[in-house]
Amino acid sequence: MMSGSDAGGGAPARRRGPTLDLANLILPADYPSHNAVTHADRPALIFRDFCWSFAALDRAADAMVTILHGYGIMQGDRIAYLGKNNDLFFIILFAAMRAGIVLVPANWRNTAPETRFLLQDAAPRLIIADTEFAPMLRDADRNALPVLLTDAAGPDGMRGRIANTPPAPRRTPDPLAQCLQLYTSGTTGTPKGVMSTQYAFGVQRQMELCCPAFDDWRDDEVLLSPLPNFHVGGMSWVLCGLMRGQTVVITADTAPSALLDLCLAYGITRTFIVPTLVRALIEEMQRRGTKVETLRGIHYGAAAMDPGLLERGLESLGCRFLQYYGMTEATGSITLLAPQDHDLRRPHLLRSVGQPLPGVTLEIRNAEGRRLEIGQPGEIWVQAPTLLIGYWNRPDAFAEVMHDGWYRTGDGGMLDENGYLFLTDRIKDMIVTGGENVYPAEVEAALRNHPAVQDCAVFGLPHVKWGEAVSASVELRPDHPATAAELIAHARTCLAAYKIPRHIEFTQALPRTASGKIQRGLVRMALLKAQENAEP
Repeated sequence: MMSGSDAGGGAPARRRGPTLDLANLILPADYPSHNAVTHADRPALIFRDFCWSFAALDRAADAMVTILHGYGIMQGDRIAYLGKNNDLFFIILFAAMRAGIVLVPANWRNTAPETRFLLQDAAPRLIIADTEFAPMLRDADRNALPVLLTDAAGPDGMRGRIANTPPAPRRTPDPLAQCLQLYTSGTTGTPKGVMSTQYAFGVQRQMELCCPAFDDWRDDEVLLSPLPNFHVGGMSWVLCGLMRGQTVVITADTAPSALLDLCLAYGITRTFIVPTLVRALIEEMQRRGTKVETLRGIHYGAAAMDPGLLERGLESLGCRFLQYYGMTEATGSITLLAPQDHDLRRPHLLRSVGQPLPGVTLEIRNAEGRRLEIGQPGEIWVQAPTLLIGYWNRPDAFAEVMHDGWYRTGDGGMLDENGYLFLTDRIKDMIVTGGENVYPAEVEAALRNHPAVQDCAVFGLPHVKWGEAVSASVELRPDHPATAAELIAHARTCLAAYKIPRHIEFTQALPRTASGKIQRGLVRMALLKAQENAEP
């Protein structure tokens, strides 16, 4: 394995983000207490009818430490969390960080076998869960662990106990010790537990403070957070607001009508959602004949925003747009496409995921680890102070992705001469048809430009002559019928012949990860299985 030597004689495919100033770094465990000094009574977290000021949030986190200690949970122990978005998750998170306890959030959409794997792998000593998941836990938890229910009513419920429990004395946690264990989606093989530190989460917030794209944030921001708390993106968005002493409204309901109601009720100024929700929110506003006048910024990730949707967004919302690209292993974002780059006069930039954040360095390397040149596609390698410290119980997997302080993302990409990163695709998702390389993301972008397409997944299926055939599974928009022949004809107008899908199937809903990314691998496996079952 080479360690960054250039593969050719041109300009190297390397880009370093702006300088990162860590002089005033605040650890996430201190966000409530830090802001309680100057904004004691300001609302920090709002969820349904519950509202926590910064002072109340600070006290609640210390009380939660006392509760955890009452279960015998001490420094270095693990606790699992299984629940939908709510305010209590962050009280538990701050408590765990203050006590040196490792929090293991679980995807509440997981099945009992998937949850069983997580519990067996992470070996928590306590499970904190919503009541609705208690029956599933009885099947998933083979060790009969104690379960603390988040939504039990009365003085014995979690809210009652927090209110009536004395706060634990504050201790100084080790910022470089593990504080979170977030499991990857596991689309290939079993999920891996990504080990992250409190320092990494704090540095991520500092990156935002040092980034010019955030210079327009004001003291009166009100953030809306509908993305899953158990995912690094949703969690980071809430921490972004709380670090700045701003109010965050949390919701578990991502229905467009519910999101619009919250935006209007609380005067939401910024939210972090996926492009499909952007489109749905715009359509809901048009249906009602209203507009969120307070909205200043739409932050999004998981997929690029096509020019047509951006144009509608600029017209309907009148706010700034920011796109993130990152991964759990980097504790969140590594690049940002800034508001000024969401420019319809430069539509090619909308296919980019932006430039590296402060403190982040990117390189594009080939399969042998040699650094490529500007404009050449390869694998994205990342160097940053926010990288994981390991995979739980998987030193072999960690050794595969870490080399001399660089993380191999497995994502394909290309850097242009201005330092903008363009994703080609996951290396494993590239289609080789007739000796030509086809990146699914390019074909998907072309299909999404058709007015009938809500979303799509492109992948390769075995083909006797070509090796692989470009194939697609498509979600159509309601009341927008289309045929496979129409979509193929549309693709011919903007793609080379070898990139055109040879097979298109239609589906009601594509499988997605918690962050909204389509799981191409699951779509492909389902179609392969269907073909096998159809064979005589």
